[in-house]
Amino acid sequence: MRSPHNSLVAISARTTQETLGRPDGFDAIVIGAGAAGSLAARTLHDAGLEVLILDAGWRAPFVTEPVRQATAEAIARLADPRALRFLNPRIIYKGRQVLKLLGRRRQPIQSSCYAWERDPSAFVDDLDNPYDTANGRDYSWIRTRNAGGRVVIPGHGRQYCRFSEREFAPQDGLSPAWPFPAEEMDSWYTYVESLLGLSGNPDGNADVPDSKFAALLQPTRAERELKQKIEARWPGAPVLSGRFAPPVNHLSALESSHHIHARRGAIVHEILSGSNGCAAGVAWHDRETGDRLEAKAPLVFCCASPIESARILMLSQTSRSPEGIGARSGALGRYLMDHVLVKAEGLGPALPAETATPPDGRCSFLPRFDRAMGTASLGDRGFGVQLYQTPGDNGRSWFTAVGFGEMLPDASNHIRLHPTRKDAWGIPSLIFDAGLSTRDNTMAEMMSTALRELAALCDVKLTLQPDGPAIPGTSAHECGTARMGATPEDGVLDPFNQCWDMPGLYVTDAASFPSQGFQNPTLTVLALTARACHHAVTENGGTLSTTTMGEIIA
Repeated sequence: MRSPHNSLVAISARTTQETLGRPDGFDAIVIGAGAAGSLAARTLHDAGLEVLILDAGWRAPFVTEPVRQATAEAIARLADPRALRFLNPRIIYKGRQVLKLLGRRRQPIQSSCYAWERDPSAFVDDLDNPYDTANGRDYSWIRTRNAGGRVVIPGHGRQYCRFSEREFAPQDGLSPAWPFPAEEMDSWYTYVESLLGLSGNPDGNADVPDSKFAALLQPTRAERELKQKIEARWPGAPVLSGRFAPPVNHLSALESSHHIHARRGAIVHEILSGSNGCAAGVAWHDRETGDRLEAKAPLVFCCASPIESARILMLSQTSRSPEGIGARSGALGRYLMDHVLVKAEGLGPALPAETATPPDGRCSFLPRFDRAMGTASLGDRGFGVQLYQTPGDNGRSWFTAVGFGEMLPDASNHIRLHPTRKDAWGIPSLIFDAGLSTRDNTMAEMMSTALRELAALCDVKLTLQPDGPAIPGTSAHECGTARMGATPEDGVLDPFNQCWDMPGLYVTDAASFPSQGFQNPTLTVLALTARACHHAVTENGGTLSTTTMGEIIA
């Protein structure tokens, strides 16, 4: 399978400036070529629309950045787990430390991400893309600008879990209900799971409803032994197989079509409005030409990532929305959430001989493990744990445990435009005013205890201690900055992810989430995107010709 990056390059190569500026414009513009954007582009194209993809990803020619690109390549090679089969861990560790010092000069924030070492060039340059924090509260804004988004970065967890009915319709009053019935998502989950070719097992667990699996997993001996240990120590604690899949390259299927167009290095800063108040196109800074370019379309899908999408809405100031599209709701830029993250790593005993290096994403999953720990104080919100065991050398194994806890939506956790500071392209940067609550810190203490006990159960000597929560933003599961609401007063978006203030503009990344859940948000983002595409096309008198979708929604 060709990489999404190469596919985007192939499509972009035939998209000239003359094509971009044609008077009739396009039927639809998609901002972002990540997981949501590429699915939106494919779905809208299959419905017969002429689609333009704008993506900020840009890889400069090697001759312009030889040291940086050579360093990034060396870091990625040493960070590849396969290197453990051939090199002494001490050599790998020393080499990585030296190279990371070089790479961190321009990426001090991005290099804090666990996956940065596997592909440093996919992450943004922090010096070109600055931001500030307020009130002494740290925030790690992890950003990739690359076709395929964060899910294609090697080492990404690649977990795809459905939300339960509780996530869509919480009963504890701590967050608003999503503005549609939970069962309405079933067919859209099934549709995107079919596209992904999801691997996993039906477990009958209410917290993580069963999915449509293309492949069922046969537990390895190591996984069976781990499950037995945990269930003996914590009777009744469910130990599920992870639900994972390699990234799907939606763009590769479109390379030969002349109805799909793309522009790389397009840093979008404004949604254009027509005289009727509807979406009319997009304006961006173009890295190839250095100019401000525009393209017209009556349908715009903003899939730039939650914080970037909110920033674009803030920057899109019209006579009807002088403070940004959706600002009158009071929700734009607010209710920023990110999973409370606690992580532990270490060395364990050798795994059974039959155990091979697992594919990216294969893990054991402990949903709502807070219940097993007896942490009733968390009520109907809690945390899950992902456990990874990988064969190592010299009779050892590598152990990683990651806990993700649900952060509640809080209007005081927000972003806003910086009044003076701008990025390298003259676009206003952001100020983050967000942090963990007392409840979040209490949950992090519980998660730390859980991970230590899991490590001890597996005879693991920890090299990374779970000493409290990571800086907010580190999990890169941010959401909530342009949430859906049943009315324009409740949210930025309507129940179909369309902006209340600008018909024709849809935001389908996790900015739309009214609440977070403890599950990875990616599958829900994809399902919402497919659902919004269907709404956009059918509301405008069109039909979707994608056979699989047609069968599911019939």
